[in-house]
Amino acid sequence: MKNKKAPALVNLAIYTTITVFLWIFFDVYRALKKPAIIDIEPKILEPINPNLDNNLLNEVKNSIYFDKSLLQNIDLNLNNQPVSTESGEVNE
Repeated sequence: MKNKKAPALVNLAIYTTITVFLWIFFDVYRALKKPAIIDIEPKILEPINPNLDNNLLNEVKNSIYFDKSLLQNIDLNLNNQPVSTESGEVNE
């Protein structure tokens, strides 16, 4: 009797599966054994000043980027906007 060999694709599938599992195992092992590298800027590690700077707060309060009169001229009524239909015509 002849000894039958497994098809080449079956061997390839088995080797690929073994390789994937070993790759995952070694990658997880390497990630767990590698020490974490923490690179924090020294500026972040400096202590924070607990005193409140009132001058800075006044500067922020006094800095106006736009006049309040400009806000009153904005029309936020969206009910009067034209509506398009499926045919592409505009219904007002």
